[in-house]
Amino acid sequence: MKGIKAPSVAGLLFVVFCFTYGFANQATKKPTRSVTGTYKYVLNTMEVLEMPDHKVRISFSGFWPNDRKKAETRNVGTFDEIVKLVGNVATVKIQFGEEPCTVKLEFQPGKLTVEQGGSLMGCGFGFNVEPDGTYVKVSSKPPALPPRQES
Repeated sequence: MKGIKAPSVAGLLFVVFCFTYGFANQATKKPTRSVTGTYKYVLNTMEVLEMPDHKVRISFSGFWPNDRKKAETRNVGTFDEIVKLVGNVATVKIQFGEEPCTVKLEFQPGKLTVEQGGSLMGCGFGFNVEPDGTYVKVSSKPPALPPRQES
């Protein structure tokens, strides 16, 4: 064929290099998403701060409104724990009573799914306070958490 040139060795090497170290690796790399931020579900709040060594600090504040006899009160439940982040899942274990409870947090883009397991009494939350639900990420800023109180 007239007018078509065979590719040069340098041109072939360039194509192989770009494919091997550029375009091909882009497809296999997982995007890194930060789980740091504030998540809300009804009256509940989860504040999450990523830490070194694949750990996260999770601060939970849960509320259950109670308006009886014209006096509004709120039952509350909280925890502030540092746990490992494995993939996109963190599990908090709380031992308040004889049997522990677990709070599993699964991070997804823009949201957080939370499930409580084990003993309901083991978390030590107030009446009807549960962390369960699908939380919406309302801020990606690192939360301003107070220094942790070590027990």
